[in-house]
Amino acid sequence: MKALVFIAHGSKKELSNQEFISMVNSIKQKDTNYDFIEASFLELATPDIKRCSKTLIEKGVEKIYYYPFFLNSGRHVVNDIPNIIEQLKLENKNIEFILLKHFGNSEFIEEIIVKDISSI
Repeated sequence: MKALVFIAHGSKKELSNQEFISMVNSIKQKDTNYDFIEASFLELATPDIKRCSKTLIEKGVEKIYYYPFFLNSGRHVVNDIPNIIEQLKLENKNIEFILLKHFGNSEFIEEIIVKDISSI
């Protein structure tokens, strides 16, 4: 089984966290490639990346993909998230962990922006 874990920063404002969770739940309803799709947070909200991953492993997932929902490649994308995933790899040698490019690095982001501004 394989899973996809979206990672957001997390916010003190619950509305921000709920917007992210709602988006992930909507994607979950449309996707047919993954056995599980979950939302996780780097900080300030739950579940955090490790807890989310451990729950998926307990469900029998053998491969976990991580999609950082971050616009730019700052400290969290370049250091924090890869370090957390490396720690998970050390703790779970029989599980495959794959870090995907962050959202802001998507080849489709410019198309999304052009569509949005063209509809104004």
